[in-house]
Formats: sequence, structure tokens, C-alpha cells
Amino acid sequence: MKATLPNLMEKRVVSDITDTLNKLGIMYRIFSRAKTISSLDKKISSKPKYIEGRSKIQDLIGVRVVLYFPDDIELVHKTMTKIYCERKKDASIDDLDDNTFKPVRYNLVYELPNNSNYTLDFKNAYCVDNTFELQIRTVLSEGWHEVEHDLRYKFQDDWSASHIESRKLNGVYASLETSEWTMIRILEDVAYKHYKQKNWEAMLRQKLRLRIQDFDLGEEINQLFHSNTELAKKFFRVDRETLVTELYKKGFDYPLTLKNIVFFTNTVFVRDTRILELTPEEFVEEYT
Repeated sequence: MKATLPNLMEKRVVSDITDTLNKLGIMYRIFSRAKTISSLDKKISSKPKYIEGRSKIQDLIGVRVVLYFPDDIELVHKTMTKIYCERKKDASIDDLDDNTFKPVRYNLVYELPNNSNYTLDFKNAYCVDNTFELQIRTVLSEGWHEVEHDLRYKFQDDWSASHIESRKLNGVYASLETSEWTMIRILEDVAYKHYKQKNWEAMLRQKLRLRIQDFDLGEEINQLFHSNTELAKKFFRVDRETLVTELYKKGFDYPLTLKNIVFFTNTVFVRDTRILELTPEEFVEEYT
């Protein structure tokens, strides 16, 4: 087999991950690369553990999922672990205490699918594992990681006498992380304002934070919410992570419209009879 095969496997993995994340409806960007033979040779020659067989290169294929919101990180991790076999002992997930001040890594290692064997056309191919690495990051931290990787991580000697500056650089990351959680809180506050003002479509749009194709609730659902704010409150209080998880677990494959999400939420969680009467019969049968 030719050495370019990893590029084909990269495309397949990215396609599978993309399909899965699209079904979740979360907001994200995805990037990937397959290491070249020269890049593999450079990494192998720099660390004796590979030649000696004490370790294997696990990121021949590297995929990075960049999420808009930090509360989607665990959700994506759990979902990926359902479709791929995770090498938990090889994961690099920083679980820092309250007093630690440094960037957080979220790097996972998964085995490639069983029917994805390939042959690398170079003498040290035995140093490469049949795995791929998945990095999960957030949008605001992504730019910081790129700068840090290219200007500090790759050239650590440049920073050997700059401990204060290095800590300041970490401080930039900390401020970005705080901003991410603040941003979620702001969106939740906006959603609550729309709930109080009975702007139901805006309420759900800001509450769900999903890639929804059509935000039209329709006159009938709007009128139900207007006449019964307690019913609207039940939808407002449905936990977002639980909802997205159920959408995936139950194999939701209808168009991701706001009306369909309300139908699904009602069928699975709320069970209001008036909305059930508006819901397509096959929809109720499939998800009840």
C-alpha cells in the first residue's frame, strides 16, 4: 500500500466525526492533518523511546474539534467514546485544582476502526500505532494555543529566563477561559429576558445555542406558550446537555428546526397533550 493512505483515513475519520457532531447540532469547527513521512522520521529520531519500542506514535492522524462553548467539551468526549474505542490511559486531560494556574489540555487517543488498516512505506513504520489523536478546544482558547505552540512550546529555550512573562501568557489563557463561561451566562440571561417578554423563538434560540436550520415555531405553538407561560417555562428549564444527549441517543434524524426540537422535547420530557396533538404521529411513535 502507498504511504498516502493515512490521508484517506484522515478524511474518513473527519467525515465520521463531522456527521456525528452535526447530529448533535452543536456549534463547532473541525481541523485535521496526517503526518508526512518526513515529519514521522523527525519525531522518531528525536525520541529514542520509539525506536526502542517503549512507546508508539499515536497521532499519525490528528483531528482538532474547536467548540463555541466549553460546556460542550464533555458532551463531545462522551459521544466520541461511543463511536470509537478510547485509549483512556493515553489521554491527556488536565484536571487542575483551584490553585493551579496553567492552560488545560484535552487530548484523547482513539483506535482507528477495525477495517482501517494501512501500511506505511518507510522503515520505521513499526513505531506508529493504529490510532488517531483528537484534541478538543474552544474557540477563544484556539488562538491562544496556536500562538503558544508556535512561539513557546516549540522554542522552550527562548523562555528559559522569562518565567514572569510565561506566567503572564498563561494569564491571558485564564482570562479567555473566564470569558467563555461569562459568555454562556450572558446568553442565558438574554434567554431569560425573552422568556419574561414572551419572545419564545428568541428564548429557545439563546437557550439552546444549536445550529438550528429554521427558527419558526409556528402560530399554534406560539399561542400555546402565550396562553400558558408555565408550559413555556417547562421548555425553558429542560437541561440543554440532557436534551442534546437524547437527540443523539435516540438517533434523531429529522431536520434540525426549532419546531421539531420542541416536538422532540415535548415527546421525551414535557409530555404536554396539546403539543402532542400537533406532533406528527410517526414522530411520537419513534421517540416515545
